Order: sequence, then C-alpha cells, then structure tokens
Amino acid sequence: MGTELTTLASSDIERFERDGYVMVRQAFSPADGRAMERRWWRELEDAHGIRPDDRSSWRPIVGDLKAAKRDPIQARILTERVRGVLDDLLGKAAWSPPRDWGRPLVTFPGPGAWDVPTGNWHWDNPCALHLDRPGALFVVSLIGSVAPRGGGTLILSGSPRLLIQQERRLPASQRLGSIARLRERFHRSHPWLMALTGLVPSPADRIAFMDTETIVEGVPLRVVELTGEPGDMVFCHPVMVHCVAPNRGARPRFMRIKTQILTHEGRELSDRLYRPPA
Repeated sequence: MGTELTTLASSDIERFERDGYVMVRQAFSPADGRAMERRWWRELEDAHGIRPDDRSSWRPIVGDLKAAKRDPIQARILTERVRGVLDDLLGKAAWSPPRDWGRPLVTFPGPGAWDVPTGNWHWDNPCALHLDRPGALFVVSLIGSVAPRGGGTLILSGSPRLLIQQERRLPASQRLGSIARLRERFHRSHPWLMALTGLVPSPADRIAFMDTETIVEGVPLRVVELTGEPGDMVFCHPVMVHCVAPNRGARPRFMRIKTQILTHEGRELSDRLYRPPA
C-alpha cells in the first residue's frame, strides 16, 4: 500500500488491515448502477421471461446473464475515485485496469426465515500469493439497492488476517494443497468456526454470529452482511472468507463480484507458483 493516500482515509486503511475490507459509498455513479440494473432486467425478460412488474415470473436462473457479463457499460465502474482506492490499497502503478468487473449475480427473493448459512463458507484466492502483502483485491460492486436480509453476500470480517496467520505456520509443501483440504483445516481450527460452518451444532440463534466479535487466535471475527445502494463498492482482501446469503427481501439482489484484481507482482507470483510446467 502506498504511503501517500489519494482517496481513502488512514482509518480506512486501518480497517482494511484489521478486518480485511473497506466499504466505499458511491464509488461510481448511482445513475450508472441503475442503468446497468435496467439492462439486466431487459436481459432477464428477453432471455428468461422474468419481468420486474410480475413477481410470479421471478425465479432463479441457470448460469450467468451473458449480455450483462460482457456489457461495455461496466467500464463506467472504473471512476477516478475507484482508481484512487485501488492505488491506495495496492499501490500506484501496481495494477492494471480489469477487463471486466466480474460475474453479474442475481438472487431473487425466496420463502422462509432469513438466517446465517452453515454451508459454502470459502475464499477464492490462494493464501500463498499474499503472505507478505495483498497481491490482489476481491471486489463487490452493488448494481441495485441491497437491503438487510436482501441477499447481500456475507463476509467473515477478520478472516484474511487469521488465514494468513495460519498459512504462515504451514510448511511450504502444504501451502499449495487442495483447496478443499485447506478449507477443511480452516473450518476445524476453532470451535466458533466449526459452529459457523455447521461442523458442530450451532447456537439456536445464528444471528449471534453477526452481533458481536469473537476473538480467534488474537483476531476478531464477525459475520458482516454487504448491503447498500447502487454505486457502492466493497474492496476486500483477496482471501476474504464469504458465502452466498438467502434473499428474504422485497426485490432481487443485483451485484457484481470480481474475485481477483491482481497486481503486476501478484500475477508474476501466480504464474510462477501455479503455471503448469512446459
């Protein structure tokens, strides 16, 4: 991270280093977010028969929205403010503009009570790439309004610190093991994590995982729901533990998730560690 900040405050950097994420409100134009949402609705209607004014047509779709995935309007997400955030977190001239802003995700409201899930708590980037400093970012862009319990992705605040801390204790030969085995090791590393991920019985009220921080190996952990308005963005450490959340709100959840914006150094290290031998 650079020493001279251009966009974020020092408190934002401290939050990122402590908890693994920083929320930036109106990082890009809310009007551009709403324009993208209208295009997504148009594709939902044209390709799937799902209309915004007909709730009876709302249903999960198979796969991603293809037009939304490649829509050039997403280039408007890279505002000067977003560039400044990336500079502050990754370093000036340390990264290249991404070709896209990740998967367009739509989650329609469903029946039942809202709760913190037990399954699919995971991270998308190898810890071995980020032992010294983050070589990438995991970025969430809000395209539509996301209210509490409205399907916003759940993240485990503090998890990057704990993961990197645990990874540094592993012999180098174990750091490139299967992601399933690494996740199992993490989930079983503390009773609180075992309860969160369903490996042991959890509290009757799983909302408790969101209410207070729990200290695990000196690191404060808490489940956080990502909510906000069009144009808001969440910049996370690349090994942020997260999971899909149910939508029990009144409208679909529209988000983009970019799992990896690599620095030049991070890309070189990734190629060195993970490129198959010639």
